[in-house]
Amino acid sequence: MAGTIVDKILRERELKNEKTVAIARITLITFTLILDTLSFFRIISYTEITPTIRSLILDFSFFLFSSIVLIIVLKNIYYHSLKFFVMTLDYLIIAMMLLFDPTVPKEGNWPGMVASIFLFVLNLLRYSKSGTIYSAALSILLLVLSSLNIHHEFAPDMFPMVVSFLMIAMMGYSITSSNKKMMVEANTKKMMERYLPPQLVGELYRKSASLEPGGKKQEVTILFSDIRSFTTISESMPAEEVVTLLNSYLSSMTDIIFANNGTIDKFIGDAIMTIFGAPVKSDDDALRAIRTAVLMTRGLKEFNRMHPELKAPLEIGIGIHSGDVIAGNIGSEKRIDYTVIGDNVNLSSRIEGLTKHYKCPILISETTFRALPAGAPNEMFLLREVDDVVVKGKTKSIRIYEVMCFDNGGEREARENVKNGFEKGLALYRNRQFREAAAEFMNLPDDPLSRFYVSRCEKYIETPPGVSWDGLYVLDTK
Repeated sequence: MAGTIVDKILRERELKNEKTVAIARITLITFTLILDTLSFFRIISYTEITPTIRSLILDFSFFLFSSIVLIIVLKNIYYHSLKFFVMTLDYLIIAMMLLFDPTVPKEGNWPGMVASIFLFVLNLLRYSKSGTIYSAALSILLLVLSSLNIHHEFAPDMFPMVVSFLMIAMMGYSITSSNKKMMVEANTKKMMERYLPPQLVGELYRKSASLEPGGKKQEVTILFSDIRSFTTISESMPAEEVVTLLNSYLSSMTDIIFANNGTIDKFIGDAIMTIFGAPVKSDDDALRAIRTAVLMTRGLKEFNRMHPELKAPLEIGIGIHSGDVIAGNIGSEKRIDYTVIGDNVNLSSRIEGLTKHYKCPILISETTFRALPAGAPNEMFLLREVDDVVVKGKTKSIRIYEVMCFDNGGEREARENVKNGFEKGLALYRNRQFREAAAEFMNLPDDPLSRFYVSRCEKYIETPPGVSWDGLYVLDTK
């Protein structure tokens, strides 16, 4: 991909400013040409010396040159070398006016000084450090040549004037450098703030994070969340209300994700893809992902309470998986986004889909389970094993776990009882003791996952699996 993102931004800015300069140039010379023409024909008089045919030729040459430049830039034809060519002709035409136009005063060095400073300041609009240096060199040359033309030798005040101009040039260069740096910083932060929590933007900026296309292999934890039956919900509401509701929901979830240093990869309709561990990796990425999921379910309760217009409360499913991906800025020359790609991204999405199948709001993979720090506090959730499953499109099985949330000690105790009872039934189920397993699951009538396993046990009681059955469940749907 040719060039860098910042280079393209600066080039667009240069083209915009070149158009501004071109319009200013054509306006100025047109006004001058009209005045000189009217004065030449004695219609008006605005100078001590009446313009001559030489004055009109110089004016018209400058007008013709300015028109050509304006046409070129208005057609969005612009190259970095164009500014140097235009600057050279600007200085050349101004020099010819200083030297040969009889209406330009020839006493003292001030006409050359004014022209040099004016052209130099005009060229600062280009936000180009090389252009600033080149303009400063041409301005000094113009100042010296105009002085030599008047005095036929170096005037006594030429040295201090050159020194003064050099100081102006240094300040101009500093301004140009600062403007370019501020532009780079502003665009860097603007792009980062699209997908990063505010507290990470400063850290990445200090590390000079790149916005250029490219990526690297990195271990991350990916969270997918999705609103259940949102299409059905949206069909029962006016389009304007659907957009307002969805924006409110996404804003609420974004606050929770950012509070836990998650990176929002993208919004996919009502779904959210979030990354933990990229661009900044931490030892607690998996734990923060699970905590975020728990807080999202809590936040959803508050969201539903604040939207009584809903015919039924929103429900979400969340799938979490950890693994290696390619993380980086990926896209085209016209659009680029920070994202992650790889098979583990697809698997994360599949796990989110399993929440519908198993009636569990939050599911995580065994990889995420094992990525949790040893002795990680579980003041917000418990984890119970759910199943070994082969998702559609895969050949290898994955073990999945449910995140069981609780808000207080009483709820925690109740969840622990459900977890212990379910795990007894799951052990019997995997030992092919389907009747005994079903009895254990029936002891948990308020647990959707246990009811799911009752149905599966009844199916296997009626039609026992083959002798090679190892407990795996193969899904033929997403």
